Amino acid sequence: MPKYPRPKVLVIDAPDICEALEKRGYAATRGTFGQPTIVPPAAGYVRLEGSGELPGYTEQEIVIVDLAGPEPRASDAKQVQMPPPGVDAWWVSLARGLVDPRPALMSFVCAEGDRILRHGGVFVLFSAPPTSPDYVFAQVSPYGGGLDSYSSRKLDADNWSLLSDLKWLAISHDSGQEMDPADNGIARDLGIDKYFGSGRFDCTINPRLHRGRWITLATNKYSDPVAGVITPAEDQRDTAGLIIILPQLNRRPELAIDLMENVLPALRPRLFPHAEGSRWTRRAEYELPQVAALRTEIIRIEEETRARIGKLEEKIQTERAEYGFVHDLLTSSGESLVNAVAKTLKALGFNDVRDADAEAKKDGDSGNLREDLRIMDAQVPVLVEIKGIAGLPKEASSLQVAKYLVPRMREWNRSDLHGLAIVNHQRNLPALDREHEHVFQPDVVSNAEEQGFGLLTTWDLFRLARSFLMHGWHHADVADLFVSRGRVRPIPAHYQFIGVVDGFWPQAGALGIRLETGSLRIGDRVAYEQSIDFIEEEITSLQLDMKSVNEAKPSDYPGVKTSLTKDQARKNVKVYKVSVRKPEAE
Repeated sequence: MPKYPRPKVLVIDAPDICEALEKRGYAATRGTFGQPTIVPPAAGYVRLEGSGELPGYTEQEIVIVDLAGPEPRASDAKQVQMPPPGVDAWWVSLARGLVDPRPALMSFVCAEGDRILRHGGVFVLFSAPPTSPDYVFAQVSPYGGGLDSYSSRKLDADNWSLLSDLKWLAISHDSGQEMDPADNGIARDLGIDKYFGSGRFDCTINPRLHRGRWITLATNKYSDPVAGVITPAEDQRDTAGLIIILPQLNRRPELAIDLMENVLPALRPRLFPHAEGSRWTRRAEYELPQVAALRTEIIRIEEETRARIGKLEEKIQTERAEYGFVHDLLTSSGESLVNAVAKTLKALGFNDVRDADAEAKKDGDSGNLREDLRIMDAQVPVLVEIKGIAGLPKEASSLQVAKYLVPRMREWNRSDLHGLAIVNHQRNLPALDREHEHVFQPDVVSNAEEQGFGLLTTWDLFRLARSFLMHGWHHADVADLFVSRGRVRPIPAHYQFIGVVDGFWPQAGALGIRLETGSLRIGDRVAYEQSIDFIEEEITSLQLDMKSVNEAKPSDYPGVKTSLTKDQARKNVKVYKVSVRKPEAE
């Protein structure tokens, strides 16, 4: 006898989890939706013979399913016993070379699964991409020629058909290993955030009509959900169960035990009588009236909060969908990187950014080497060469854009063209871990300054784009950078370097600036250069030698009020005075 006879647990197509739960003393039973088999691809159909086994399915309280199922085994479809003409049977197409009985059986037991869920059961699903075999219910025609089309009907089923609630999810093919707990903190609160660091996802999940009942647990790098929970409808909150959807995690037996011992007893205590103890007095039917009223108020507040969080998450997804290309600047190469740079240039206010390859293809020119992009509405036309590399750029790749300048000058009959080499260096490293000061070789920088072209890293372009969006800079603030010579730094035109931070007093909320050039007055706006962004603040007070003053001049060491932290106001942080732009004349 198991140590814990309740809850009854059926583990389907996940023997590693079942073994772990059995060793822990839970009443876990093994089941399967069937064994997929590989067959020779053909144009016809073969009879579907079920190999599924779901012992005690209708009485289970927790069902754990690996939707990917077991690995297919080789088989010969001709060995399947064929029914005589006139006998109804289920058939599956041989066109894909795979006979998979699993979606059909899932569809057949969907009603029983819905009943388990409706009465408080829990389903834990390890996700997989949707697969939908071509099933038909038909009989062999007595007149020959295959199946009788007059008596056949199709079965719309896939490997997500075991519950009706899953039909409202939009499952998309996608794969990767980068997964992060969702920003809402639910995975952390449940104590399962640690499991998303290793494993993979094979699909993403759009809750669609379940938005009011869906809680995201984890996302991929593009903020698409890869794990989540479908909660009960409001009128079934106290009785219905949960659907927990997880990716293919490396430590899933450990996770399953964690769910059984720490997560589910708190979420569904009725299923765990050994853990509930005297806490049954806290159930709704036994609770004190005033406590019940307070809990109702808590539920109302939680629902309102979830609704607000849902709207904020939608805004986050919209923002990432609109500006996600700035992250591609740091991770991609090839065409993807070129597209990311083009979108970034347009976000910075350039309206005429052209893909040189696309233009050449349009003109029928497919043989000549050409630059990647052309900025045609800069001060002068800019030819842009873009590369994504694993290490630091070599001289040849850094100077390659210079080779395009002379041919284009001849072709366009003008000599005022500018070149710009943009490189995503060390792209396999997190951006802050990369080399940033000595990216380009000294002689390459010298050549760029002499020959009149620019050198820009995608990290600096990323920083420029972030601050542009953050502070509402204007196109004129950054336009000159793309026609400058040598190494291009992400400092806008309306920033004037004046000095560095040379002291910080956290209790007073103040820092000291060692002025090297330019003056500083009360009311001026300054920007502090951080490792990624610029932090802008207004000067509200100035002190020299413990006395308040209205102005500080070069070589002075004024103290100013600040909201920066100790790390942000570290020694030698560069300080810029922000020029106030005059309103344009009407």
